Amino acid sequence: MANEKVRWEDFDKIHVIRKLKEIIGNWWQVQINFTDKKGFLRGVPEGKFFNPLNPICQAIVADDKGFAKRVATARQTTVESMSSKKPRITRDATGFSIISLPIQVNGIFMGTVFGDGFIAVDSAAEQKAIIRSYLERDFPDRKDLLDRIDSLPVLSEKELRYLTELVTLVVDEILVMHKFLDDEKSRVNELSKELGVRYGFDQMIGKSLPMQNLYRLLERICDSDATVLVQGSNGTGKELIAKALHYNSKRKNKKFLVVNCGAFNENLLESELFGHVKGAFTGAVKDKKGLFEAADGGTLFLDEIGDTSMQMQVKLLRVLQEGTFTPVGSTEVRKSSVRVLAATNKNLGEMVKTGEFREDLYYRLNVINVLVPMLKDRKEDIVLLVDHFLEKYAKTSKTPKKILSKSCLEKLMDHEWPGNVRELENEVERLCVLAGESTDLNEDYLSPRIKEATTKKYPGLRVNGNLKDSLESLEKQMILEGLDRTGWNKSRLAKELGISRAGLITKVNKYGLEKRGSS
Repeated sequence: MANEKVRWEDFDKIHVIRKLKEIIGNWWQVQINFTDKKGFLRGVPEGKFFNPLNPICQAIVADDKGFAKRVATARQTTVESMSSKKPRITRDATGFSIISLPIQVNGIFMGTVFGDGFIAVDSAAEQKAIIRSYLERDFPDRKDLLDRIDSLPVLSEKELRYLTELVTLVVDEILVMHKFLDDEKSRVNELSKELGVRYGFDQMIGKSLPMQNLYRLLERICDSDATVLVQGSNGTGKELIAKALHYNSKRKNKKFLVVNCGAFNENLLESELFGHVKGAFTGAVKDKKGLFEAADGGTLFLDEIGDTSMQMQVKLLRVLQEGTFTPVGSTEVRKSSVRVLAATNKNLGEMVKTGEFREDLYYRLNVINVLVPMLKDRKEDIVLLVDHFLEKYAKTSKTPKKILSKSCLEKLMDHEWPGNVRELENEVERLCVLAGESTDLNEDYLSPRIKEATTKKYPGLRVNGNLKDSLESLEKQMILEGLDRTGWNKSRLAKELGISRAGLITKVNKYGLEKRGSS
């Protein structure tokens, strides 16, 4: 487990950890947090970066400067914990005490458990003075916060020991969880040796639970003649599923034909599907078979079925229900025994409600529904897919197979992949091309949108380097975006930012922002 990503999201699913956090919060208003080995907070809901429990800490986190201080504190706490194996009690810049304990899995540092927002009894007067000074300087309008200083939790030596024991129990439970996962992994590996693990179905690749469920469904429906509706986002491999269904069915020796319904206008699509006779329209110089006739006995895959017109939907319904069709310009009714597979990235159910898609055709297509999982929902398959694409590139380019660095793989795992498997394949090809003759692929070759994924989680916030520079960078970005938003109306923006117009002009000059107008 030490070589795998920590499953932070699972921590709060463990009853003991949830209960320990609840106890610590109720007794001392201390919020327990987790940071990964880089110091980034993990395992908390989006938008609740620290989720402090006492009102002073809540006010600090709500303030931009205070928020940046908390980010810096979390990172510094993590750095200091790397070389320690025991709980540490330190103090942050705002005056609060911090308790931290490293998470060491099989001797490898994976992150930190830490809690803050309290005061130690032996330095209570000094800490309260620091907190008061900080609040008076950074929150001059919040007199109510000063009144709350005396109500902050002050922990005696005995309470500090209790808190230390409880935090240690949190880490112990994490290690128990990882041991359990290690044991489960070993058990699965043993079973795999006996039974074999399905990493793919035909040309599809994946060992995740969603893909295993998909394989089982496809196996059950391969030899059926029932119509199948394949639904999924772009790039998930809907055509690959259609091919797998055909080439693993009793129709595999017959034709598999594909038509993209969104690539033709209505008249051309009708001719493409049903054929036409000579003279049916300008340019029809001879009879032409349609795909329904050409695929007789085989499989016809109707991609982007949601892009068809209402008139075409009527004609498709007829051929699906009766197996008959009429070529364009002909009065002869022809028959076809073809299995129809359809695919779309649209929500046909919603289109039925809005009148954009025929309800009877929808239910005729949706006899069996196959929902293709998005790549973000099966990220454990990324390693397999990357390895497959690296082998594919090596084979087509006739070059040695390249090796992906651990940091590069971590970036790929963190990305949300809106373009799914197709986007991943394109990214791997980009990596290989940019690496040239080098066999090592590192994160420097990644696309900016992937390389900067961590930064984008906290827009406008620099998480590296000097804190003063980070705050200035954030301030500059806020001002520039505000000027663009207000049409460079400095009076309006100054009011929004809560500063004087003269103060805003000073900052604009300080950062050398281009003057696009005046007001």
